[in-house]
Amino acid sequence: MKIATSISCIVFALAAAGGNIVRLDAAKSVCNASPDLWGIFFEDIDLSLDGGVYAEMVRNGSFEDGNGSIREFTLEYWNPLGGAEYSLDSSMTASTKNRHCCRVRGGAGAGVANEGYFGIGVEKGKEYNLSIAIRGKTAGAVEVALEAFSKPVLAKTEISGITDEWQFFTARLVPNDTDAQARLALRMVDGGEIFIDCVSLFPADAVAGIFRRDLVERLAALKPSFVRFPGGCWVEGNTMKDAYRWKTTIGSRWERRTQWNIWKYWSTNAVGFHEYLLLCEALHAKALFCINCGMSHKETVSMDKMDEFVQDALDCIEYANGGIDTKWGSMRAAAGHPEPFDLEYLEIGNENGGRDYEVRYALIANAVRAKYPEIKLVFDKWKSTTRVDDPKDLRDDHFYEPPDRFMGALAHEYDSAKGDFGIFVGEYAVTKGAGRYGSLRAAIGEAAFMLGLERNQAQVKLAAYAPLFANAQHTVWMPNLIYTTTLGSFVNPSWTVQKLFSENRGVEVLAVDVETETFTTRSEKAWSKDVAEHTIEKIQASAMRAANGEIILKLVNCTEEPQEVEITGVAGNARKTLFTGPGRDAHNSPSEPDALAETVSDFILAGRDTLPPLSLAIYRLAGE
Repeated sequence: MKIATSISCIVFALAAAGGNIVRLDAAKSVCNASPDLWGIFFEDIDLSLDGGVYAEMVRNGSFEDGNGSIREFTLEYWNPLGGAEYSLDSSMTASTKNRHCCRVRGGAGAGVANEGYFGIGVEKGKEYNLSIAIRGKTAGAVEVALEAFSKPVLAKTEISGITDEWQFFTARLVPNDTDAQARLALRMVDGGEIFIDCVSLFPADAVAGIFRRDLVERLAALKPSFVRFPGGCWVEGNTMKDAYRWKTTIGSRWERRTQWNIWKYWSTNAVGFHEYLLLCEALHAKALFCINCGMSHKETVSMDKMDEFVQDALDCIEYANGGIDTKWGSMRAAAGHPEPFDLEYLEIGNENGGRDYEVRYALIANAVRAKYPEIKLVFDKWKSTTRVDDPKDLRDDHFYEPPDRFMGALAHEYDSAKGDFGIFVGEYAVTKGAGRYGSLRAAIGEAAFMLGLERNQAQVKLAAYAPLFANAQHTVWMPNLIYTTTLGSFVNPSWTVQKLFSENRGVEVLAVDVETETFTTRSEKAWSKDVAEHTIEKIQASAMRAANGEIILKLVNCTEEPQEVEITGVAGNARKTLFTGPGRDAHNSPSEPDALAETVSDFILAGRDTLPPLSLAIYRLAGE
């Protein structure tokens, strides 16, 4: 009778759990966890730097932007005021490399205005610092103002002492109201003729004097172990002329090369190699710099001209890590950072592959290994290239897929992977079936994939979602992790998943086994209209031990129905974090920036729990 009762209870429990059993073996260690697993990938895409994290509020402030992809200089983003006559001038510029300025003529009140990146967002009582180069033949002053439509002037001041020689002037502006669509106006008080250049407006609280504080806080919340930069396709360029070359991005911001970005705008390179390293420092994250390997989308540099690309790699390491007695280390010190930045990772190329890539990679890699053996090198898995000559190097794998594939085959991509190199999943995201601003189902699909990365940290060492930022008014690529507006930001649901995984890391991967049912879906492939079938496990899991001894169990419900789960091997008081939403397409938006967020509660794990549809649940329990 007792045996029959026990069997009946077991059968009832399995039926109630819908066949979902998670068995955790806290005594069985699979491998050590990678301390650098979760990081971020920062590509200059969709105005993520200019018009995004870079705090500069004036657009085309040096008058070096072109017209579309054609290098025809324009006064784009500037408009005349008070009947002013304005034009580009190159007869006497502020510097040798900054080749154009703006000439303004007219009577009293004549001038020009700049509306920044889809408006200049200013906050009441906050300080903004203006700097501008002016020369001219007017004896009067120039009025500088922040203005908004149908409102009194928000802030204004005057600049005087203008002569016929270039001078840099500074001013402080404090708005009396908040406005997301303000503009910067410059007017001659008495009229005449002036020349202006190097126009800049920054919030006084910019991080390191460079970055928007609110957006850096978004990044800091992700607790990234590393920052990969600058790309992405931005590294390669469509042709070698447009390829990213780090040496053109250092020195005075007004002397740097402005160039056409493959994502359809002009880049100032004001956030260059040095500023990238400063951002890593501000985030307490390691630098993973991606360098051009002599290949673009359409062109490949011949081997007899590869010396400068080899030297670029060696010199970027010296700039970041070299002493102040070295050539490039002294330039870093002159830029205000005598201490080394400790660059640790160098990726050679982006999405390059085949024999042409392999020989160029080997050329650069061997030179780096000989001079800087401590640098960890990363190669691309692309086309026929799946490994390179040195097994110590990391391989960069990229995945852009529908959520079904992430929940299905990709969740087990590395379960049986064996190799003498580490894996860096450098770019991954749901890019089909996610909408413009991402979706709950897309985020849960990525979470299932991330569980697979956590389970396989014997080989998977680094991973980063892509892309990181987009200006909400310029979204060539969709979706992105964080969307910027003139006064704030909102996030893709995937941002919350990334944050929760990073917050809940372990030092040791534990054995976990899941017994669950499967279901099938059909969806279009990422890069075509072809339809593929996917087999998906309803419940998926990973388990780790934290540095403080706590056990961290993560579960994902991939279905659109509640799932009861029986959990064995761990029980007791837990802190439970749950992320879900009202439906598969739920997302945040400019009007509802916080529509989706996680909840945290105390919970007693006593053998079972019910997971809501499309959800991520994280349990943290005492180790015993």
